[in-house]
Amino acid sequence: MISKRLAISLFALPLGVATLAILPGQFLSRATSDDPREAAWNAIGGCGAGGGAGSAGAGKWIGRGATGGRYDLQVMQNRTLGADYIYDATALDLSTKILETYTVGVSGSWKANTFEIDRYKTGSDPYGTKTEVVGGFGDLGLSVSRNFGDMNQHMVGLSLGLPTGRHDIKRLFDNTDPADGTPWMPPQVQPGTGHYTFGVSAETTIDRDWGLYILGGSYTAAWAVAAPCGKTGSTLERYKDCQEHTPSAWTWNPADLRHNQDDDYHGAPGTGATQADNLSLYAHVGYKEEMATQSGGISLSIPMAPTYSFEKGPGGPGSTVRKSQDVTLKLSYGVELNLNPRNFPIFLAVGVPWTLNPLADGNLPEVPPNYIFTAGIKGTFL
Repeated sequence: MISKRLAISLFALPLGVATLAILPGQFLSRATSDDPREAAWNAIGGCGAGGGAGSAGAGKWIGRGATGGRYDLQVMQNRTLGADYIYDATALDLSTKILETYTVGVSGSWKANTFEIDRYKTGSDPYGTKTEVVGGFGDLGLSVSRNFGDMNQHMVGLSLGLPTGRHDIKRLFDNTDPADGTPWMPPQVQPGTGHYTFGVSAETTIDRDWGLYILGGSYTAAWAVAAPCGKTGSTLERYKDCQEHTPSAWTWNPADLRHNQDDDYHGAPGTGATQADNLSLYAHVGYKEEMATQSGGISLSIPMAPTYSFEKGPGGPGSTVRKSQDVTLKLSYGVELNLNPRNFPIFLAVGVPWTLNPLADGNLPEVPPNYIFTAGIKGTFL
């Protein structure tokens, strides 16, 4: 028999998530950074196997899940709503256990981002905005993890992200002289990062009669080849040089891979270092009921170096370099609905990120730059 409280939660949560997810973005407020689309964009989605799929979404999946098969499949739909943008990512994670305590996985995603973008201003041309849509496959992720402890309650893992997603999509409209080159789309809307990523993670689960606690963290390092461009001249000249002389990530020599650093631009052509090292810490609590597990969590994302992108300016499309290093705290609430035990549980969640940078100046964080909604389903096969 389902309790009255559970019945209310099963009815109210999906309705609330669905209602908020389809509302237009005008109810959201401006972010703390110069560009509200850029604030906390590194925290959008999250990491799946190797960080490729962005499958963490609004919150962490906590519950009984789907068990019994050799292969586990998880599909997650993440939607990020901002003041003038909607970012969608559909993530697919496939994993299997080997040698009883090891899990290997592969993940991928499809991303579609709709946003308002300013025209570039040259001379007396007026400013204006246009709705753009950028999409494509994201980076591919690979992972391996091991559980240990009396009840396999501890986990350590390694991950690898491959730069399979496009990271150099250009704008199809502007008011600039064609000789200045075609501007790139902002890095936060590109499907890929243009970097190899290597990650380590650890997690522990504390069981209780009523539910569980999960504590964990990860460190992801971004690597790329130093771009053979943009070393001399004005910012605009470096921008044009990168458009003409940046090789594909698949042609890089692994021996030449370097950490992204504050003093140079690596990897992604023209957009600069669009992926910095990142430290992530999180804590979640789950409350188990007969046919559902409700959970609440908090996660902290700390970029270890700035990320850069070329932007518009008085000198043209690449005459300004934007620098971003947002420390983000995300609060989340989710529920796993297991209406048919062990078969295809559903996950719904909402996340609210807060940019903590104003604290450094003695100010309180401003309103959230965006809101994140997640819906997912799991299955187990063979």
